[in-house]
Amino acid sequence: MKTILIPVDFSEGSLHSCKYAMKLADRQKITFHLFHIYNDQIMVPDSGLPEAMDNDVFFNSDIIMALKEQAEKQMEALETEIRKLISASGQSIIITSSLQGGDPRWEITETCIELKPDLVVMGTSGYGKKGFLEGSMAKKIMSKAVVPVLAVPENYTDLQFKNIMYPTHFNKLDIRTLQDIFTLFSHLNFKIHVCHFHLEKKNEEAIVLMEELQKAFENEKAAGKIRFSLIEADDKDKALRIFAEEKAIDLIAFLPEKKYPFKHLFSSHHLRKKDFFKLELPMLALHE
Repeated sequence: MKTILIPVDFSEGSLHSCKYAMKLADRQKITFHLFHIYNDQIMVPDSGLPEAMDNDVFFNSDIIMALKEQAEKQMEALETEIRKLISASGQSIIITSSLQGGDPRWEITETCIELKPDLVVMGTSGYGKKGFLEGSMAKKIMSKAVVPVLAVPENYTDLQFKNIMYPTHFNKLDIRTLQDIFTLFSHLNFKIHVCHFHLEKKNEEAIVLMEELQKAFENEKAAGKIRFSLIEADDKDKALRIFAEEKAIDLIAFLPEKKYPFKHLFSSHHLRKKDFFKLELPMLALHE
């Protein structure tokens, strides 16, 4: 990795995301680009008086300028704090930053296109759980971004990176996606747990497909870097929770489908991003 984009809203979650990114960076020479989106929407009242309208527009422009100036000060303070952490850790991390007015969903996506980061690391909640990096916004950005997006729950404090869960329904892109995970985090020591949940007591098709998937990673399996599991389950929440606990999962990686994410992971109980959010673990959304 060379560049990590970190959207921030200056809550505790922002600093937490930066600490998690430092864990991912390890000893690599890497750039963190901090990015903040402030509200630049001008609300014009329904008024028939041009003078009143002009005054309101001017007033709102002043508010926007004040918001931008406040964000600049907060960004400077955050950069200072992160640089202190980097200095204490002895890591080779360069900090850059930028501010932009607009809608977070579009601005973060556009910044990914322009900056071409290897990864986006962001929190899943802001002040009062209603910041622009709240869980629902993270889900939307995961779906729109053209680079991998890693969302870190604000209350996740372990900062471990040893066991990755990859749920599969044997997508044709599974092999490439798993290879991408190995490449993205090649500088770290971790294990991928590929799993498939099914309701039937014996699913011959799933057995055959899992065996085919294993053949593509024989070397990694022999080295203990990847494991494969078929899981019988009739309660998706319970099955996910038990698997995550037994395997000490500290990151869930997945490939969102365009129209209906995870719709086939359970034949009748649809598994979606919100089910993974319930586990309150970091989530890595890859892209097609």
